[in-house]
Amino acid sequence: MKRFFTSFCVLCMFSTVLLAEPLRVATLHPLLTELAQTLGGEQVEVLSLLPPNANPHSFDPKPSELTQLQQVNLVLAMGKNLEPYLDRIKANLPAGVNIYEVGRPVPSVVIDPRNATFACCPRHMHGAVDPHWWQSPQAMRRATRHLGKELEKLLPEHKAVIRERTRAHMDVLAELDQWIEGELNRVPKRQRILVTAHAAFGYFCDVYGFQALPVKGLAGDQSATPAELGESIEILKENKIRAVFPEIGGRNHNIHALQEATGIKLGEPLLADNINSEDTSYVDMMKHNTNSIVAALGEKETP
Repeated sequence: MKRFFTSFCVLCMFSTVLLAEPLRVATLHPLLTELAQTLGGEQVEVLSLLPPNANPHSFDPKPSELTQLQQVNLVLAMGKNLEPYLDRIKANLPAGVNIYEVGRPVPSVVIDPRNATFACCPRHMHGAVDPHWWQSPQAMRRATRHLGKELEKLLPEHKAVIRERTRAHMDVLAELDQWIEGELNRVPKRQRILVTAHAAFGYFCDVYGFQALPVKGLAGDQSATPAELGESIEILKENKIRAVFPEIGGRNHNIHALQEATGIKLGEPLLADNINSEDTSYVDMMKHNTNSIVAALGEKETP
């Protein structure tokens, strides 16, 4: 009887250790790393595959990174076809480990057919889904709520604290949304045309009443033809565009060519596909973009 009791206690201790182990989560974007850590806290251990300032459109996991996925319990992807390599990742996951597409619950924004000239490739032609859903705090708030529920299912013993963190972060995002809307009130409706290096701001424009005018498709890494640039110049003149915006870490040759051809103001570069450093949070990203847009397109404040 004593031997059974001792064995039972050892088994209990072993089970406790297993339960104490954090959920191992692999993320395919730094913003997902931040979100997983914010909601999961010490209950998650995050492996971040995409570094800050990297281009998610051209990212391709190395064999060594795919091997690391053998040790994870969950993979977080942005979704909406941003990561065309998900099938390869799935093939390298242990049985029972899922890929959770964080952007899936977010209603999709489709590329405006009026911007067909600026599509970069057949996969991202007009009518395709814009994958940059995180450019809307409202979308991020919706995704946060659903990811919180997913983590609650995977960590049921920590359900209460995860739910508390989720609600707190949703409050932060609601405040951010209100702040952005308030700041953008300084931009007149006639100036709410956002000319960017590629089609990354459809969700932002949809929420805040802007017209998105990307110079070159979703990936932003191809050069526009002279005919496309000529058409862009005419559009800028017709709409009396005040500024065009390059992107931090992006290929901005098309934007610079337009600026040189028209003399239009060059706005401060925006954060589109990624953050620029590990110290940049999602809130930092959205505030930076908002401040840049208001500074270039907003009415000047009277002294």
